[in-house]
Amino acid sequence: MRPRKRRGGRAGAQCRKPWYVQYRLPDGRQKSPGFATKHEAQAWIDQHGAAIRARRGLVPLVAADSTLADYGRHWLAAIKHGVKARTHESYASQYARYLVPQLGDRAVAAVTRPELRAFLVTCREAGVRGHPLKPGAVYAIYATVRALLNAAVEDGLRGDNPAARLGKTLHLHPSKLARQAAIRGRALDREQTAALLEYTRTAEAAWYPLLLTLVRTGLRIGEVLMLRLDDYNAVAATLRIERAWDAKHKREDTPKHGPRAVDVSPELAAVLDAHAGAIAKVVGLDGTPVVPWLFPSKTRTMLDGRNVRRAVARFGRRARLGRPLKPHDLRHTFGSQLIAAGLSPVYVQRQMGHASVQITVDLYGSGLPLDGGGGVAVLDTYGRVSLDPPAPGAAPDGGAVVVQSARTPRGRGRA
Repeated sequence: MRPRKRRGGRAGAQCRKPWYVQYRLPDGRQKSPGFATKHEAQAWIDQHGAAIRARRGLVPLVAADSTLADYGRHWLAAIKHGVKARTHESYASQYARYLVPQLGDRAVAAVTRPELRAFLVTCREAGVRGHPLKPGAVYAIYATVRALLNAAVEDGLRGDNPAARLGKTLHLHPSKLARQAAIRGRALDREQTAALLEYTRTAEAAWYPLLLTLVRTGLRIGEVLMLRLDDYNAVAATLRIERAWDAKHKREDTPKHGPRAVDVSPELAAVLDAHAGAIAKVVGLDGTPVVPWLFPSKTRTMLDGRNVRRAVARFGRRARLGRPLKPHDLRHTFGSQLIAAGLSPVYVQRQMGHASVQITVDLYGSGLPLDGGGGVAVLDTYGRVSLDPPAPGAAPDGGAVVVQSARTPRGRGRA
């Protein structure tokens, strides 16, 4: 239950009560009382909200005057099985390290936006031991307090979230241009990519199928480690990404944003056909391959991600790329080169497994190919109007617009 503003015509100056509160009675009927200001709507919620929730059986599991420290423990327990383990671990760490020491004794309902702004500024400038924190660390603190207060709104302890959009106000998240610049610094160009692949193919051929897969598919390292032989479909030339390795918690997880299928280029398909065929030849008594992994270790187990990172760094040094190289740099290389080649951002988004196409454009949009300054000339071919009357009996010029009378003949509808 929160104040809402009317949309459309009723939100204009003629509407005397543009704010409203929407709720349901125990019998299912919906009510929407109107108010002149947001402050009046919030005051009505503060006065009647608890009684409305109680009548519907929506009594909060925590007291209305709970402190941030008390409510935080309840919140972390409630979301433990609803978020990824890494996310929950980050929330718990920020809660114990920053929120409890500095805001723990404050009532959840009494926390204000200026107070949160001052808290985040203090974290940025002093941190825990008096040393400034990096922007990413401050953003993690902000994300924790924002998620906690969002839950407090859902539980009826507050009517609004004072932390909403505060991260943008304080510039806690890097800008789109800064992220694009960082990616351009990490992605390889075509010459560097060719040098890297050529060195690996000729000097360390055993690693070549794995490295080529990273370069040609843009998979995350945890996704590559969990690839199985039957994930490669040689007929359709696709790889099915259904699992990912969580190295921090040493367990199998689902891929970020869910399973997906990625296309395999003809060059990679030829390499994977030979590579997977050699592994599949070694079978057990039941006829199934002894090694289920597409890229197994020398001991026929799943590869260790640390060994892959060391190998990629070694390839970068020996291929004389002039800078350190990480597996995720190859993912950025894949996305940047596809966008630069003029492929649809929607296709790139599906290949890379981004949550939305907007993320793909924000990260790699600076590489979108642009036409020259005369690109607008193409519009003339679709609407060219001849100023000279056509010769008698001559057909209109291709692409010309034939101007006719604006009157529509009777009995004939418009197209």
